[in-house]
Amino acid sequence: MDIVVTIAVVKGAQICYTSRMTNQPTRETALFALNGELCVKCGACVRDCAFRALKTGPEGFPVMPDEAKCMHCQHCFAICPKGAITFSGHEASEAEPVRSLAIPKPEEVENWLKTRRSIRRYRDADVDRSALERILKSLGNVPTGCNARGLTFSCYPDRASMNAFRHRFVEALESHRDGGKLLPRWLAIPAIKLRKGGEDILFRGATGMLVVSSDERNPAVTTPKEDVILALACFELLAEANGIGTCWCGFLNLAQGEVPEISDKVLGLRRGTPFYAMLFGLPAVSYPRTVVRESDAKVEWR
Repeated sequence: MDIVVTIAVVKGAQICYTSRMTNQPTRETALFALNGELCVKCGACVRDCAFRALKTGPEGFPVMPDEAKCMHCQHCFAICPKGAITFSGHEASEAEPVRSLAIPKPEEVENWLKTRRSIRRYRDADVDRSALERILKSLGNVPTGCNARGLTFSCYPDRASMNAFRHRFVEALESHRDGGKLLPRWLAIPAIKLRKGGEDILFRGATGMLVVSSDERNPAVTTPKEDVILALACFELLAEANGIGTCWCGFLNLAQGEVPEISDKVLGLRRGTPFYAMLFGLPAVSYPRTVVRESDAKVEWR
């Protein structure tokens, strides 16, 4: 699995920063290769192969008779105790040992969940680009249904790109025609304020935005909407760990439901493509305590 990152400049000021998941090997090597001198024939890789692409060969070594069955999860690569497996040209020495990574304690993860807040007030400053690049690269590890990895991450990284986006968004609303049907007030009034430079109710003055979309036309993609939401949840976690505030932007999906051309004319997506957006920026507000919920999560033990 690789992340392909491209940067395109559109109309001078518009910057579209896009990362795309891909399963395709990038080296001219076999998908699965084995170092017979290191392999101890423990069978761990064969037992952990969810799609049974790996088999135990006549001499006790794991073999992959049909690469088409492989879902590219790399579990065989990760589980091998001796690092005997090379996957898609990558050797074990290129991967980080789990024991060397700082894994948060359970209470630390629980505290993050209790203290997370949707940020709707942002400082007038851009997020550090290197932090964004590091976060986007990490999103190559988000899970997807059947490991299809059919996600695209379109990032509007700074104030210039967001201002260009807002301009195109308002233009799309103003040029929209649907017979005699008018835009609903919840969309028309905020758009008018946005065009006049007033309060940004829709996008909260955010200095950045990440739009995650899924190619549901790919036959390997089985859960496009779920993949999108899960990826954004991971982005939220990574963003807040880097001091970046976030807010789920449901307004954009609601607006696209009223004005379908937002998909292609504003976001550059094919109409009908599943997507969701998350606003982000440097917070202009902090919260000294958690909130008190009226009740805990509703749990039904079955």
